[in-house]
Amino acid sequence: MMLASTAPLQWPSAGRSLGILVAVSAVLWLWLQLPDWYRAGHSATETGQWLTALVYNDWTALALMLAANALVARYATGPMWRLGHSIELQGMRGAFVFVLSLLFHLVVSGCGLAVLVLGSGWLETGA
Repeated sequence: MMLASTAPLQWPSAGRSLGILVAVSAVLWLWLQLPDWYRAGHSATETGQWLTALVYNDWTALALMLAANALVARYATGPMWRLGHSIELQGMRGAFVFVLSLLFHLVVSGCGLAVLVLGSGWLETGA
């Protein structure tokens, strides 16, 4: 026999969604800074070249952008989206975080598309 939960419905928190958005953005920024930080403390070594090749690899960048988009969609945009235009969106704070997460998706998807186009050599000319 299943008992109905008596816990009140929990609406997504704008603060939690913003925290996830900031954390994912920070991880993306740190990922791009790794080669420069390594080179600042070490001379040009094979490890530094390997790290630079790993960070700036097209497939690694695409995988990281896809994972970032999925995390933000699952834990920040998704809960806010399910609320729609209800009052429980916590007013302007919730709407602001929702718009920020949508902008995040647009920017990261645009960067992913740019990496695909530039990495494939589609824009290269025969000259």
